[in-house]
Amino acid sequence: MEKIRFWTEVALLGLVSMATCGNISARAQTPPNQAPPSQAQAPQSAAPATTPVADYGRLRVYRAHRYVGSALAPTIYVNGIQVARVGSGRRVSIRLTPGQHSIRSDDKNSNISLDVKAGQDYYVRVDEETGFWKGHGKLTLMMPEQGGPEYKLQKPIEDDRKIAREMIEDDTEPVAEKPEGKDSKH
Repeated sequence: MEKIRFWTEVALLGLVSMATCGNISARAQTPPNQAPPSQAQAPQSAAPATTPVADYGRLRVYRAHRYVGSALAPTIYVNGIQVARVGSGRRVSIRLTPGQHSIRSDDKNSNISLDVKAGQDYYVRVDEETGFWKGHGKLTLMMPEQGGPEYKLQKPIEDDRKIAREMIEDDTEPVAEKPEGKDSKH
């Protein structure tokens, strides 16, 4: 009987820890009639929507569709600013001004430093890694030859997962068809 009580207390402690320490987005904490703090001021790394494509680089972040961890949506940060949450089978294109940028997800150990060049595309794949209480997004910088085709297979992120909208490009590219003979189950 004591073992059952002990494990019940451990489970309750875990639930309380998850509820109090979980990663809550600024959108969820902000009243609906007020913009989240990340939207209130334009970050320096954002290129204005009227800037010609040749004046900025594009960070193409994508996450392949997987059953494991599909309910989670890791947050992508650029220079410490929360930009978007990328769910399973989704993609987002982020405008970056030329120069040094730090890219990370909710996994603080997964940090990518980019020296962005104008007119260049950079592909980052998000892989969901298991954690003790919660999974986290591991970032991998991909070569354009592999990242480009993988990026095109994913769907654009949902509108409610765009946080720093001024940094995010409108996604008008069609979703590519999956090659024949490939099993879509992973």
